[in-house]
Amino acid sequence: MGEVTVSAPSRLHLGMIDLGGTEGRVYGGLGVALKKPRLFLRAREAKILVVEGERRDLVKGVVKRFLQRFKIGQGVHIKVIKTIPEHVGLGSTTQLVLGVGQALAELFGIEMGVREIGRLFGRGEFSGVGTATFEYGGFVVEGGHKVGRMAGIPPLIFRSPLPKDWMFVVAIPRVRRGLDEKEESLAFKSLPPAPDAGVERVCRLILVKMLPSLVEEDIVGFGGALTEIQRIVGSYFKSSQNGVFAHPVIGETVEFMLREGATGCGQSSWGPAVYGMVEGRKAARSLAREVRDFLAERGGGEVFFTNADNRGANSRRI
Repeated sequence: MGEVTVSAPSRLHLGMIDLGGTEGRVYGGLGVALKKPRLFLRAREAKILVVEGERRDLVKGVVKRFLQRFKIGQGVHIKVIKTIPEHVGLGSTTQLVLGVGQALAELFGIEMGVREIGRLFGRGEFSGVGTATFEYGGFVVEGGHKVGRMAGIPPLIFRSPLPKDWMFVVAIPRVRRGLDEKEESLAFKSLPPAPDAGVERVCRLILVKMLPSLVEEDIVGFGGALTEIQRIVGSYFKSSQNGVFAHPVIGETVEFMLREGATGCGQSSWGPAVYGMVEGRKAARSLAREVRDFLAERGGGEVFFTNADNRGANSRRI
């Protein structure tokens, strides 16, 4: 009896492009895979369904749907060994759903790509960043949905590894957590269309500043574009999160990181995860220490640093 292990990166969602869809496509987004925190799970065939570890109800639902879809008349034993923190902006649900789906596909010899698994489990309604970072790692740009055709996974239009010495200091302030999937769906339905001027500015920043800076390994240019994109995109979501950032402490942390030398900062997804980019482990360690002290005076929180995961998820049959 075989066993399959899956390890998958977390991700930062760096912003959406267009909430209006005046050019025929809506949403679109930017993101990066992180080496930590990570998802790690094991799956093996069994007579009955057994799930161990966190988020058991979600995992059971994924497994049951998979077994029914492919008419597999037996059970499976899933052990979730490590999970990504839930509802903080690091992509926990998508990575777990895709990780379980990939493990099952390999365990039962079913040929399915990551995008097929994502479609089976309804991923990508608002963003394809999580699916792309799971599959490929690195920095990704996805092109959103055609207006009127919101099903499926949005197309990946750019993907690149990030330099190994580009570090992300990630802080998760001890404030209210981000939206769950039901709350997110309601929020998107209530959002006003993004102003064309903002969308045009975001597109220009991506095309003529962010991507060339990445190709030239210019962290200052890349980070500067990212910070401005975050402020513009945050303004799209003011009505749902009561400001450019989801909580005043998040905004304060962004400003603090920039003052302390971060080249680019922002809030990941609905937060409360906030990140700052620096070059080199020494600078990352120093900034993380300063941010930890800063948050200690504002209720505390978790702070760590990591670089990009340029590989994406990996699986192994034992």
